[in-house]
Amino acid sequence: MRWWGVLFAMALAVAGLAQVVTRGPIVIRSESDLYGLAKGFGTNLSPFVIEGLRIDANAEPFGILIANFSHPLVLRNLEVYGASIAAIRLQNVQNVSLENVVVRGSATGIFLSGSRKITLKGCRIENCGDGMRLMFAETITIEGITVSKAEIGIWFQGTRSASLSRSTIRDCGLGLLFELESAGNVVAENAFLNNQVHAYSEGRNQFDNGKRGNFWEGFVAEDREGDGIFDQAYFIGSDTDRFPLVSPP
Repeated sequence: MRWWGVLFAMALAVAGLAQVVTRGPIVIRSESDLYGLAKGFGTNLSPFVIEGLRIDANAEPFGILIANFSHPLVLRNLEVYGASIAAIRLQNVQNVSLENVVVRGSATGIFLSGSRKITLKGCRIENCGDGMRLMFAETITIEGITVSKAEIGIWFQGTRSASLSRSTIRDCGLGLLFELESAGNVVAENAFLNNQVHAYSEGRNQFDNGKRGNFWEGFVAEDREGDGIFDQAYFIGSDTDRFPLVSPP
């Protein structure tokens, strides 16, 4: 690359950094709280969008608190840290998507309660007491996230119709926990790495998609067909991964 190409690349990098604004906690309880903060119109075709922020909770309870809100809302390309209760708290909300959000250094990374139709994609949660906690939530889609260095990676309590796929849970005390009658949830094509206990379920949850399950580090069995799926099931409390993977997906 010629010298002018190098300078151009450096200028783009500096411009990208300049677009990330550091600020304090955000509280959203109504549309008026989004004025000057979000783009969009809060519709399915044009959701509200909050993006490009670094949020330092500075030991306040929450970095982002969204409560009693139902308009379509996207949180994108954010970094949230330093919360004494939860970096991101969604309470009685629906139609919210988190995309490429980084959460770290908080008592709980992401805490959902009484919420439904929530999507998380490409997010990273690290160095939190609990990575993600879902309490009495429904229809939650979690895809392509990474949770690391938490006491409990993802904690489902009374949660139904959630899916967890193509994600990595690593270096946690307990990687995944289903309790309080959490049922009808599907966990497939994930990697569980270097956790003290990978997962525990009280029952009535599915740990494969009918063809492929998850990779459980430390579990070894035969793969006589050479199809990348162990011939022996892997047990998770009262549930079973019928098609555990030989290698991470």
